[in-house]
Amino acid sequence: MDKGNPRLLFYGTDSWGNVCNQKNDAIDGVATSGQDTRGQKKLYYFNEDLLESISTGSTPTVTSGSVCVSVCPGDLDTVADMQSFASDNGSKLCRYDVAVTSYFSGATDGTSNCPTVPVRKTKSVHNRCVSESLSNTLDRVGEVLSDLLDMIDDNFGQKCGEDLEDSWKEIIYLVLVSVGVSLVLVLLLRFIAGIIVWTMVAVVVLGTIVAIAFCWYSYWKKETDFWFWTAIVVSIVGIILLLILLVMRKRIAIVVQLFKEAGKAVARMPQLMLQPFMTLIILGGVSAGMVYLFLYIVTARNHHVENTGYVSWKEDDPIKGLVFLYLLGFLWLTQFIIGCERLTVSSSVALWYFTRDKKKLSSPVSRSIWRLLRYHLGSVAFGSLIIALVALARHILSFIESSKRIHSDRCVNNFFCFIELVVVVVVVVVVVVVVVVVVVVVSSSSSCISSSRSRGSTINGHSFCKAARSAFMVIVSNALLVTAINSVGDFVLFLAKVGTVAVVAVVGIELFRDKEIHYNWLPILLACIAAYFIASCFFGLYEVS
Repeated sequence: MDKGNPRLLFYGTDSWGNVCNQKNDAIDGVATSGQDTRGQKKLYYFNEDLLESISTGSTPTVTSGSVCVSVCPGDLDTVADMQSFASDNGSKLCRYDVAVTSYFSGATDGTSNCPTVPVRKTKSVHNRCVSESLSNTLDRVGEVLSDLLDMIDDNFGQKCGEDLEDSWKEIIYLVLVSVGVSLVLVLLLRFIAGIIVWTMVAVVVLGTIVAIAFCWYSYWKKETDFWFWTAIVVSIVGIILLLILLVMRKRIAIVVQLFKEAGKAVARMPQLMLQPFMTLIILGGVSAGMVYLFLYIVTARNHHVENTGYVSWKEDDPIKGLVFLYLLGFLWLTQFIIGCERLTVSSSVALWYFTRDKKKLSSPVSRSIWRLLRYHLGSVAFGSLIIALVALARHILSFIESSKRIHSDRCVNNFFCFIELVVVVVVVVVVVVVVVVVVVVVSSSSSCISSSRSRGSTINGHSFCKAARSAFMVIVSNALLVTAINSVGDFVLFLAKVGTVAVVAVVGIELFRDKEIHYNWLPILLACIAAYFIASCFFGLYEVS
């Protein structure tokens, strides 16, 4: 931690190891280190051509001096002008231990304790004082980007910024509307889920019949081989689809009943609606902390004192090697938080559902949280670790694939292919081991496990392996039902999310009808995106329930 500093992403480091705009620790052997540079945010280079040499790809010399200043200097023609600038702005352009009265014109290569005179006018770019010529080059790059945006419309970026500044209140109103609509739909979904599901089934059946009839009608009119084979293929697919719907009609009815029961549970336990927001807040806080920790990792470096008295820096390779370990920890923590939320919601719903006298049920959500903290943190941690390991392997494979595209050298590609093969083999071995463990656990149990026993396991709580065994048996023995619940249920929830977004879009259109902004669609689009994520949080309760 002490080797990294997130401030390096914003502020530069002078030639003696002092980071601008902070109080620095002294470095052994460097007299001018340990400076208090608070308020001095800009980094000024004695060698004014230094940044230009960096931009052309050449390596700058470590003998060039640089100091932290509060204001980038303008045109200073004489030493007296440089002294006046230091007195008026509190920005010493010479080395920190050189008195203002002792200023002089240094060497042009920046190796002296003072810069050479005259000092050319500089501008601040990312808290670095750069010459006007280089600043103009950077401005031209920005102009190119602006021109690309102007291809959409004149001053497109500026207009978008003005629209967001003028309509931020309306965007907040639309977000609140999405919260209200989501709450209403969560409470009403148990009443309208049946209508949605059976309407969807009727539309699929009718559409299949119409498609088959249309294809055979087209063949009857045109009598071509294309329509003949098309009609045959569509007929086979359509008949299979209709047979599937015929076989699964009772299971689809169970899906409707599940929605009704989940709606009752949410209505009887409104505290569940707070769980998604609590999860988002916790995830946001943990993610912010992990990102801050990541900044320490990527900015980790070691100092080296040169013979000239200047300090150079080198990346700390051992710490940089912790990136994959950090990624695993980040994935593990996020999956752990999500797992805690899912276990809390599912446990609350189980307590409510399997309690005969609902009046005697008190604080099921609080009891579920206590159960989680008291008994099941280890189970959630172990399960989230497995998910994190699989996700890490997927990210590693994606990184290898992108590296293979970047490097065209055959040897390098062969090396990446070898690494990719190793990762795949490791993942396969891990999966095989997990499957073997599951099979052993399953085979060691009795061949017949009653549904009441599974429900008791859900209510009373078991370890991860025992719960995984029960879940495995339930999924295998009810494969068609699980398929129906996942496909039909997910589609109904997707329609509910789309409905929330549609309501927000309609309200937004009416809200911005008379408002004078450049692009009415921009704030409405942002509000619709926010509405979809908010709706996903609310309807996630049905997915878990």
